[in-house]
Amino acid sequence: MTIVTNNRFISEKIYLCTLFVWVVVASLVTTTYFIRLDGFLSLYRSLLYLTIFALLIKELLNLSNTLNYFRFHWKQLLTVTVFFLAMFIVAKNRDGMLDINVLLLVFSARDIDFRKLLGTFSLATFLVLCLTIYASQKGIIANMFMNADGGYRFSLGFNYVSFASQRMFFALCSYLMFRGKKITYIELMALLLATIYMYQQTSTSSPFYLSILILTYALLSVKIFKKEFIIGNFWTKTLVQYGFILALVIILYFCFYSSGNLFHLVDQFTHNRLRLSVNGFQNFGVSWLGQPISFTTLDMFGNFTSNYNYIDSSFVQLLVIDGLIVSVFMLFALTKVMRYFVSIQKDIVLACLGIMIIHGMFDPQMLVLRYSPLILFISRLFILNEDTNIE
Repeated sequence: MTIVTNNRFISEKIYLCTLFVWVVVASLVTTTYFIRLDGFLSLYRSLLYLTIFALLIKELLNLSNTLNYFRFHWKQLLTVTVFFLAMFIVAKNRDGMLDINVLLLVFSARDIDFRKLLGTFSLATFLVLCLTIYASQKGIIANMFMNADGGYRFSLGFNYVSFASQRMFFALCSYLMFRGKKITYIELMALLLATIYMYQQTSTSSPFYLSILILTYALLSVKIFKKEFIIGNFWTKTLVQYGFILALVIILYFCFYSSGNLFHLVDQFTHNRLRLSVNGFQNFGVSWLGQPISFTTLDMFGNFTSNYNYIDSSFVQLLVIDGLIVSVFMLFALTKVMRYFVSIQKDIVLACLGIMIIHGMFDPQMLVLRYSPLILFISRLFILNEDTNIE
């Protein structure tokens, strides 16, 4: 028993350290450190192989336990098998070795408490934000900017002006889910001030408004009324369980069935992202196995090209790039994740995931691990060690 306990402790530390380093380095790739530091590309490539090596060690420590678990849990084994197949399709269409890393990080998270996953992820993301913003303000790395509405939008050391705000949004959601009912007024105020600072510097509206919305919910639900508004109501609980499917249905409706005036209103509100989604369907189509796509975005001077065709919606990207097979599995898996958090009564987690769904309707980072921890939650579908009640 002592040996098993020690193996679990060691394997958990290996995993959390690997996740922390992976998120930090993978996030730094999207900053101007990547341009400034010689050898950073080699470091990044080494990280991808070291991640595989570290996770293999972690899995070897738990091998007997894993084999015994899946021997008696055929549904979970089937889910894991389909997940592996889906991620190999994603790797074919997207970033190859990076997606294999994500596959292993998700699979290997199955015996880790989700709060430890969130704590590690939010710490790594906040660290990247602080180091990058500080370096950009001190002139160590480039702080790029672009004109917008008579003012300037600053990148704060990242490769594009919206990246810092997007990271702040997901770090904020991760931290709220991690702290849960233990969140304090001081922490909420600090998160609010950081959100306002990001908006002042980057003028990125979507993550700002959604951050204000989830902070308000946390204040009312956790601190003032101390009431679980989602879990405590049948309709909101049901709605949030099927949030991912509902979001896709809404996107498809707006793209193909909404009237001219409604389409124009939503498209204008989302800065033409609805139109770009429609163009994505028309230009690339949807297939069973998806397709690699090289988007046309900025020219050599950092200006938008006349044939700009990037798809911002996470849901539309899922269909167009990853294909129908992966999309169906992901919607099934993420719906099961929502039902899981309903079953263990995690109201603030459900609220944050609901906000992330809204964000994903018109932004592309929802399932990208270097930004968002969401895909790690698929590991809840095949949790190991149910007897120890890891949550």
